[in-house]
Amino acid sequence: MSNTFVMDAWYVIAWSEDLPAMGRVSKTILGLPVVAFRGEDGVAKAVTNRCAHRGVPLSMGTVVGGNIRCPYHALEFNGGGVCVRNPHIKGEPGRLTVRSYPVAERHGAVWVWTGDPARADAALIPDFSGFDVDVPGYRTIHGYVTVEADYRLVIDNLLDLSHAEYLHANTVGTPGSSGSVKTSVDVGDQRVTVLRKVFDLTPSAVFKPVWSRSERIDQQANMTWRAPSHLLLDLGIMPTGGVLADGLHFPSAHLLTPETERTTHYFYANTRNFLTEDTGFDDKVRATFVQAFGNEDRPIIEAIQRAAVDASDGFRFADFTTGDAAASRVRRMLDKLAAPHSAS
Repeated sequence: MSNTFVMDAWYVIAWSEDLPAMGRVSKTILGLPVVAFRGEDGVAKAVTNRCAHRGVPLSMGTVVGGNIRCPYHALEFNGGGVCVRNPHIKGEPGRLTVRSYPVAERHGAVWVWTGDPARADAALIPDFSGFDVDVPGYRTIHGYVTVEADYRLVIDNLLDLSHAEYLHANTVGTPGSSGSVKTSVDVGDQRVTVLRKVFDLTPSAVFKPVWSRSERIDQQANMTWRAPSHLLLDLGIMPTGGVLADGLHFPSAHLLTPETERTTHYFYANTRNFLTEDTGFDDKVRATFVQAFGNEDRPIIEAIQRAAVDASDGFRFADFTTGDAAASRVRRMLDKLAAPHSAS
């Protein structure tokens, strides 16, 4: 296993709403085939997505009671990975097992622990309670995309928002922000935050239709990374010289789950304290994300993977923005976290 992966960590495999009762979701996570399923008891479970008999993906089967049934010979495995039904033998079926994974549900997501089960502690899941569905005065939506690139490149992109003015000029970028920005980096225990604020500018295209209090605004865009690959953008606008409490708050969660060394599952959530009863605005938020990330960021990130990371000429990144400095710190932290528990 590549030492770019932090094995002892929680990763999102699905939004809870996408794993209904008697349903299943399969993903490759850190190179591991995993299927999550929810039985009659409503509890999410996860096991290796491969039957111990002939290797058939269990995700091709069905959920029966609290077990997942292989479609090939109807062997059933419980949430602990033990075969509890084998119609082809009279003896104990439990000699066949598959790996099981600790599972927790927090903040509207199903999280899987990929490392040593003895170290699994749900308290280690980063606090994204601001995206719980019952936060008073806020409305939250969820989404998912895939990226054909190393998850660390996506982290780099999120920590360096200096590109937004140029790459996202017609979506989330704030015109003129590079000339009025105040940035700094704050580092904590397995955490890096880029504090970013711009002053006395016109609102970005995403805020302009919903902001009528003033022609010009200040904008806060603080991005926090928490190990190994979970980021929070605390985004909001306010009247010039004002405070966020007087403006619009529009934070977003960016929960990255490495699929392989060069592909990434990207789970995102947006919440807002305005237009909370307007379901039609949900579609506009999703469309903005698809345009800003899917059609603007993602092609750049995937191009970097091909042109720089996969290059054979020894190309090295050059750091010159505050976001670059933050990303370099994150890389060093990830190297330390990955090294002790990397598998062969």
